[in-house]
Amino acid sequence: MATNLTNTTIASTYSQLLHVDGGPEATEKVVHSGTGVATAMRVGTQSVSVNNLRVSGNSVTSTNANGDINITPSGTGVVVISRANIQAGTVVSDDVTITGGTVSNVAFTGTFTGITSIESDEFRTVNGNPEGLIISTNEIVSDGVAADVDIEITPKGAGQVVVPDLRASGSLGYTTSAFGTVTQTTSKSTAVTLNKVTGRITMHNAALNRNSGVSFVLNNSFVAATDVVIVNIASGATVNIYTATIDAVGAGVCTIHLHNHSTGTDLSEPVELLFAIIKVG
Repeated sequence: MATNLTNTTIASTYSQLLHVDGGPEATEKVVHSGTGVATAMRVGTQSVSVNNLRVSGNSVTSTNANGDINITPSGTGVVVISRANIQAGTVVSDDVTITGGTVSNVAFTGTFTGITSIESDEFRTVNGNPEGLIISTNEIVSDGVAADVDIEITPKGAGQVVVPDLRASGSLGYTTSAFGTVTQTTSKSTAVTLNKVTGRITMHNAALNRNSGVSFVLNNSFVAATDVVIVNIASGATVNIYTATIDAVGAGVCTIHLHNHSTGTDLSEPVELLFAIIKVG
């Protein structure tokens, strides 16, 4: 009578044996039970499959279209991969922890939390687009294909950008959007309003007598009582005749004084003044 092995004893039937129908060959063959029932396993000379999962050489693949491969540890167990090379696709999870190793050529969307440092030769926010940013050693450099790219640092609400020591190797000033213009009406002593941190004031062309001065108020919501406001003559004035000064600074207001130093000429000129606010505190 034919026999088969069951654990360490010999059974008298084949019901507990598995057999490969017509194989194994290069093409995987179905594995049957001893009673002829087909199982979920298929065996070939170079691979083995169970349902939609195939192990061939050193590869594990899914055999159904768009099939996922799930590795699920039990309880508090974890999946431990000593080295990983993710060549394409996405990593999706509520919590992903990467300790050690190298991550390269990754397109990331979402947020990073708990980061204390990113160590690399350089960090790029956007690479190859019209605008981007490179952080490298102690430099922040604009990047991209555009010829002129600004770098903007924008605090939130009433917050400020605080720099303990600032030195410019090029120009230092205000953006175009920070600049405004206003024209004085009626007289040279008429108050004007311009709510910009820098701007041009075109004064009235009323006569300003020789060796005399006139003051007018600049209403400006950007001015604080602790600020420094600077003013200079831009154009519209006879050279070496006038001086312009700031007489007083208060919350939302400052007083500008224009003096005609000529000893022999009264002047009726629309003097143009440039001012700028330097924030203090």
